[in-house]
Amino acid sequence: MRRIRNILKYASYSVLTLAGAVALANVVAPVNTDVPYAQLVKDRNGQVMHAFLAGDGQWRMQAQPEEISPELRKAIIYKEDRFFYYHPGVNPVAVMRALALNVATGKRTSGASTITMQVVRLLEPRRRTYMNKVIELFRSLQLELHYSKEEILRLYLDMVPYGSNIQGVKAASILYFNKMPDHLSLAELTALSIIPNRPGSLVPGRNNTAIVQQRNKWLQRFGKAGLFPAEAIRDALQEPFDAHRLPAPHEAPQLAWRLRAANAGNKDIQTSVDAGMQRQAEGIVSNYMHALQLGNIHNASVVVADNHTHQILAYIGSSDFGDREHAGQVDGVHALRSPGSTLKPLLYGLCMDKGLVTPHAIIADVPVNIKGYSPENYDREFRGNVTIEHALSHSLNIPAVKLLEANGLDNFLNTLTGAGFSSIAGSRKDMGMSVILGGCSVRLDELTALYCALANKGRYRPLSLYTGNEAGGTDTALLSPEASYMVSHILSQLQRPDLPNAWHSAKNVPHIAWKTGTSYGRRDAWSIGYNGRLTIGVWVGNFSAEGVQELSGIATATPLLFQLFNALDYAAEPDWLKAPATLNVRTVCAETGLVPDEFCANQVPDYYIPGISTTRRCDHMKQMWLSPDEAMYYCSRCLPPEGYKTRLMPNVSPELATYFEAAHISYTHLPPHNPECSASFRGEAPVITSLTNGMTYLVENREQQQFQLSCLAAGDVHEVHWYINDQFYATAAAGAKLFFKATAPDMKISCADDKGRNTDIRIKVQFI
Repeated sequence: MRRIRNILKYASYSVLTLAGAVALANVVAPVNTDVPYAQLVKDRNGQVMHAFLAGDGQWRMQAQPEEISPELRKAIIYKEDRFFYYHPGVNPVAVMRALALNVATGKRTSGASTITMQVVRLLEPRRRTYMNKVIELFRSLQLELHYSKEEILRLYLDMVPYGSNIQGVKAASILYFNKMPDHLSLAELTALSIIPNRPGSLVPGRNNTAIVQQRNKWLQRFGKAGLFPAEAIRDALQEPFDAHRLPAPHEAPQLAWRLRAANAGNKDIQTSVDAGMQRQAEGIVSNYMHALQLGNIHNASVVVADNHTHQILAYIGSSDFGDREHAGQVDGVHALRSPGSTLKPLLYGLCMDKGLVTPHAIIADVPVNIKGYSPENYDREFRGNVTIEHALSHSLNIPAVKLLEANGLDNFLNTLTGAGFSSIAGSRKDMGMSVILGGCSVRLDELTALYCALANKGRYRPLSLYTGNEAGGTDTALLSPEASYMVSHILSQLQRPDLPNAWHSAKNVPHIAWKTGTSYGRRDAWSIGYNGRLTIGVWVGNFSAEGVQELSGIATATPLLFQLFNALDYAAEPDWLKAPATLNVRTVCAETGLVPDEFCANQVPDYYIPGISTTRRCDHMKQMWLSPDEAMYYCSRCLPPEGYKTRLMPNVSPELATYFEAAHISYTHLPPHNPECSASFRGEAPVITSLTNGMTYLVENREQQQFQLSCLAAGDVHEVHWYINDQFYATAAAGAKLFFKATAPDMKISCADDKGRNTDIRIKVQFI
């Protein structure tokens, strides 16, 4: 009895000593479970779209608890360690049995490794010796002390070898079966449970027959043990096995690399992209670009955004990532390019919100010089008076620059900065009036976010690449719902020049609002559109910035935009665009777009924002007092008591009159004022258009380089007189152009019309 008590006493001391040693070792030298994992980029539904190798060159993917099905867990534990949940990391019964068999046979015929011991061996590989086995046992006790059974099982499932550089059931499931572990059939998961025992001789695609034999043997064992229903076992035994090594997921490569750079510490990155939509869009873009490559156009990028969530659903950095000859690895979504005319809708909306214009307001498309900048239209033609609606739908440049001056360049740049245009914020000091025509750099995702705001009644939020809480962002009001609707209404009309002429491109025009853009030198073609559900941004061109004569937003980018909308949102509601209740309709004069007076015979309906849009009355016609021969007109000061007649005369603006004169367009002139009138004439002085007040001009050759003199004068002006540094220079017709040579660093330029009205400006000249 005393001997038994001593044995129990020493056993207790041994257990306590071992427990203390394990606890101490766990503090001093814990088992290192920090292993590198492959970084995965998943779509919004958890599907792996792109995988990056782990830091040690292994395909080791961390499985989430919900990705391990109960069937897989049950099969692995039954096969590898049936008493996993009952032992402390070491199964003493199995150890004693293995030891007895090995001693009896004189060789290693039976093992006693638990799942915990296998994890230790995977974490700390050692030679197979008895001493190392003792260390392995000890480290297993440590691991059990520090981690739960579920954590240890997950480590095993993540690290179990499958041959070559594939480790873990998740990596094996994806690389052999192209599916997640929780989608494996019973036959497939059984195959994955037996491969780790002989990873060198049971290689899918090379030893499939042997794998089936071993699989079926274990399926029968599972059946005898009642692990799975008999019917499931029967089906699994009949299931063919044709697995082989598959390439790692490599979808949306530019997106994946962008997210990898932004999420260095994350093993799994769940993006907002929809894998199905991504593949469908990639197929459309790839097929479309095959034809364009014959015309030396090699690259395209696309962003598809959800208008309701502001999340990106498809992200195509380039049409062919593998095209090294044409820099297919470049991320065109994130690249800075000239936007062409794509910023114009925002400017028009801002001017509508300031009450400056409405869709049927009139603006003069005539030659203009604004702060030294003289823009030209795309076709270098001028159209005279046009409506705002026409100017935007036809993407006229001169009206856009005039509206930019009215809105204020700084105000416009502030709005762009608030709308997430990062390059604008960093280089705005170098930007001038050409910004509205593409004289800046933007990204495709930035432009798409801007148009997404138009689809959301003017509410802007940055586009997100993530779902759930990661999406983030707050709304900013760029435009009012009223202005957004008016702009969208204009952009949704089909009577416009940027509708593709090719019948196969225009036969199925989707119900969208869209705007095109072509950069200077035909280097960039843009087309961005939206409906109630989606906003799609398209860029086409060459990453090398090589221009192509045939490249344009109309002919090159818009057909691709239409194909994408018809494929991705074919069931879109045709009446998605609805006017807000706060937007009213009124009748305006068709000649000016202003509130009609008694002389406005031609009137049309027009949208307006109550309390914001101008209420100025039309004055395109005015009643004049003329001499009987209509050779002169009288003012109220010189009107005779009789002998005159009254006539309605067009009130032509000076800039429009100058354009008519230069273009030899006939119009009704206002005759000269009564020369005998002694009253001082009050009216508009000439506006010097060829030079800008306060500007410094560089002169390289003072003998040859000349400055132009031109002005806008009132309709009743016939001649103007030019003075340079207060010295008379020349008399010329009101619309004529003169030239002079600079003679001093500071020069005063004066222009006086034949009514005595005068304008002075001062410029500086730097001779180099």
